[in-house]
Amino acid sequence: MRTFAKLFGSLAAMLALAGCGHQVERARPQPPVPFAYLSLVACKAYRENIAECQLEYGTEFGRQRLGPVHDSNLSTGRDGGRYQIESCYQVTRIQKELPNFVCRISITTSGADAGSVLIKGGTAVRLARILGDREQLRYRWTPDQWSRLSD
Repeated sequence: MRTFAKLFGSLAAMLALAGCGHQVERARPQPPVPFAYLSLVACKAYRENIAECQLEYGTEFGRQRLGPVHDSNLSTGRDGGRYQIESCYQVTRIQKELPNFVCRISITTSGADAGSVLIKGGTAVRLARILGDREQLRYRWTPDQWSRLSD
């Protein structure tokens, strides 16, 4: 009986220690839909620390470019500067028709937090449509009737 206790005791200790050397790397949780399908790709560096990336929407089966995003925090590192959009929130609009978004981003390869970017202009309008902004779904550009510019 004592031999079995020693055998099972040492076996239990070996099993417990065997698991210590092997670390299971957990997959980083994906952001919620539609952010899981939004990414910044094809980053290019310009003078004075400004970088431009293309905002893309879709999966590996089909992607569409929504437009450029300019920021001084973006890097064009070895991986081509790929970023995952984690979340976005709308910021106050100067012109009611045109949305602005601040989006949290992370580095695609490592999952490390990369800060945030401001998305504005036509890119923000297309992003608002993807995010389901009803005002942007209905909005159509029309010339200002009070404009002094000649046609």
